[in-house]
Amino acid sequence: MHPSLGSSGGLLRARLSSAFDEGLYRTEAARSNADLIPRPLAITLRMPPALPTARDRWGYVERLTREIEQVARLFDRDRDVLALHFDGAAGLAPQWREVEALIGSLERHFHFAPATRRLFSIRIDPGMARAADFDTCASLGFHCVDIEATGGDLAAIVRAIDLARGTGTLAVCVEWPVERQGVPQALLATRPDRLGCLLPDASADPGSLRPIADALVASGYAGIGLDPRPLPWVDPAGPPLLNGIARDGRWRRPEPNVDVIGIGAGALSRVRDSVSQNHADLGAWETALDAAGLPVWRGLLLAAEDRLRMDVAGELLRTGEIGVAGVEQRFAIDFHEHFGEELQALAALPGGLVEQGPNGPRATSQGRLMLRIMAACFDMPGQRPPQ
Repeated sequence: MHPSLGSSGGLLRARLSSAFDEGLYRTEAARSNADLIPRPLAITLRMPPALPTARDRWGYVERLTREIEQVARLFDRDRDVLALHFDGAAGLAPQWREVEALIGSLERHFHFAPATRRLFSIRIDPGMARAADFDTCASLGFHCVDIEATGGDLAAIVRAIDLARGTGTLAVCVEWPVERQGVPQALLATRPDRLGCLLPDASADPGSLRPIADALVASGYAGIGLDPRPLPWVDPAGPPLLNGIARDGRWRRPEPNVDVIGIGAGALSRVRDSVSQNHADLGAWETALDAAGLPVWRGLLLAAEDRLRMDVAGELLRTGEIGVAGVEQRFAIDFHEHFGEELQALAALPGGLVEQGPNGPRATSQGRLMLRIMAACFDMPGQRPPQ
């Protein structure tokens, strides 16, 4: 099942309630362990924010290790961790002593899949990056670095990509806010393994996006228009993403059918039939851990209809089409009867966006630029964003 919050994550996030507590989180973890074939795990870990002193920062890390230990007790050791993402704080240089300590804690309490099956990634601020940082990334087992591009310092981004390339082992991912002016040639020339173009809004005319897509194709990128948000370390409620994968790139997409464990202040989790979030307030997060509890702030138990619609929207965003037979088998429904209105909404979209493929509705090359709007047709009735 797709572990993101759906095509309009902000709508689902607005439903998260403090009535969902630590007890419900533990119950969902136990139910997940009891599945006939338990899902593998993905872990996203939110690194320390800017704190007044080194002592405060190390206190955050110590609490992270405490949270790792407590959460790990809820999940069976035979459940492989397929993906791990360190979400570094913007504007801060990586502190590798902290990262190494946290990886050590994770290795002690979870079981990692073999290196050939897993994806370790870390977000790095390009303005703070040094050559030695990327060598350390590779030595610690990271496969991929996400170069934080939201600051827009192109020279720093290009320099960071060149430094990462110097290791010879790291895949490089960049998300560039295009703001309609396109993607700079200097960035295209560096050929990140994955280049995501963050668009101003989801309702852009596909004709205005065609020059961006054409520039990606001309630079050797494939999968143009796919919006792969297989794991929620990229906020699914954030800007739509026009994506390109380098044909000779080493970027690997982690398996989407996982339970997602969020660790750290404000982290999101998706465990079996629940979505939950840790306390975003640092003091509340610390207090919960100091009391030997889990820092669960709020959450939501997903109804069968939630799960169905998230599955359909997630498949569309991930692959550009919907495998109708697979959905019917997984959820025991008649797809065309259940989603009659949604299929009419798809058909009513501007011409040339969607066609009938061999397996079900499929985005055309134009439609791949508008997957967010297509997926929004499957949001819960009454909760869809305005078209």
